[in-house]
Amino acid sequence: MRPTAAQPSSEDIGLFKEMIDENRYDFNKLVYIIFPFGQEGHALEKFAPYQWQKEAWAKLSLHLSNPATRYETYRLIVSSGNGAAKTAFGAMTYLMLMYTQRIRARITANTAPQMSSVVWPEYDIWFRHARYQEHFFEKFGTSIKAKNPRLAETWRLDAVTWNEQSPASISGLHNKGGAVMYIFEEAPGIPANIWEYASGAFTETETIKLFFAFGNSDDPESKFEQNMASPLWNATRIDTRTQDHIDKKQLEDWLQECGGDEDHDDYRVRVRGLPRKSAKDSIISLEAVREAIKRSTDYDLKQVGMLPVILSCDPAWTGGDDTCIWYRQGPYTKMLEKFKLDKSKGQTHQFTYNKLVKWEQELKADAVFIDQGEGTAIYTLACNAGKSWELISFASSPNDSAEFQTSEYANLRAQMYYEGNKFLLEGGIIDAKENGYFDEIQQQLCWTKGTRHKINHKKLAEKKLDIKARVGKSPDVADGFVLLFARPVLERLWENDRDRDDDIRTGEGAIKMAGHSDPYADLDERARDLYN
Repeated sequence: MRPTAAQPSSEDIGLFKEMIDENRYDFNKLVYIIFPFGQEGHALEKFAPYQWQKEAWAKLSLHLSNPATRYETYRLIVSSGNGAAKTAFGAMTYLMLMYTQRIRARITANTAPQMSSVVWPEYDIWFRHARYQEHFFEKFGTSIKAKNPRLAETWRLDAVTWNEQSPASISGLHNKGGAVMYIFEEAPGIPANIWEYASGAFTETETIKLFFAFGNSDDPESKFEQNMASPLWNATRIDTRTQDHIDKKQLEDWLQECGGDEDHDDYRVRVRGLPRKSAKDSIISLEAVREAIKRSTDYDLKQVGMLPVILSCDPAWTGGDDTCIWYRQGPYTKMLEKFKLDKSKGQTHQFTYNKLVKWEQELKADAVFIDQGEGTAIYTLACNAGKSWELISFASSPNDSAEFQTSEYANLRAQMYYEGNKFLLEGGIIDAKENGYFDEIQQQLCWTKGTRHKINHKKLAEKKLDIKARVGKSPDVADGFVLLFARPVLERLWENDRDRDDDIRTGEGAIKMAGHSDPYADLDERARDLYN
């Protein structure tokens, strides 16, 4: 094929179309047909696609060339260190699709500045590299459209922004009988609810459906990293040390900056394509949680037998969230229950209340803390039964100081999370009734990020709803844990004190002074039960 001319001949265009049609599902051939790699005098003369890109195109070609899978949603997600050319790959792939399919696509990024200053300029570069692009397409601002005005609305790419508070703004992408595509750039920073709304585009039949996401996986709990582990996604993780085009001296410099530690969080993200071990601003680190779990092995509970017992519950009712129950005794904590209320079986907050009563009696709890968010009904049941359980509001003022002005926390939520972190760093222990709980404990305790109040600079903890929007799941396990630190409990209740000599327990009979008779001695057994 001759080099691209300013005014291509009809023969050139005809030959080009013929080659496109013959190879429309073979992306490793299309990339050389559409882009002038190796062409003398062109900016791409000395360049060629990278190996990981060719492998990804081979998988996409296999999916689209097979009529049995062509209309199934194809999800590709790539995490890498710096310099792997993910955005270039996305641009080339989209443009190859634009030459071969009537495709309607949207591209977005973590922030508008990233989109306008990094991502879209890269797409513009590859658009200008593409052969005969001026014959078939035109570019207006942040849109690329088919030049034919009759096709422009259903054959186009638009750069869009998203709004976490109004996620529906990203939805509404449909193109029945053609192709639809979402491209998420810098995707680890895109909240879970945006991913969920975007997926609504993939419901049409007889339509090619593509969802691509790229990024440096910074947050281990992001929706991006969750999808990296999902069987629904074709996931690729690229260690840039394996890439021939990367400056190895720069990688050595980064390693030196990280103290020679290849598992340093910054080196994991910038080079190895791995997420941080815990989110950059997490209040509680993954290392602290893992060490606390290790300390639970063969721990002798007799060491804390004389210390107060605190029972906590983060109850749930709607939205598919979990109810979580924990207890603490001195340096020892244990997750006891995690369940969803099954409304089909008639389970209500009474079910959760009954479980708490069971654990209160079994553990002889000295204090019971319940999250106010969904705990009011449980608290009411407890009050009606004469129990002194406590309703805890995460938004209330901190109680670490007599005056708010002298507290280092903006609210009780922040206080509980930072106190929980301090507990772990000082040798606290985490145990679980079921081994299956440990994975979620390690995940959720590291979700909550810490910030500072903009005016008074007091410590803040990320709100529960913000975490749910970012991660896609409520931090019920973590909130249940930090409830154990709602306030200090310094002494055992009188009736729970195992060190007392008289062995009297509340409800076991009347307390009498030495030398005096039992005032209830003449009552029959049935009447006595009323007092016990």
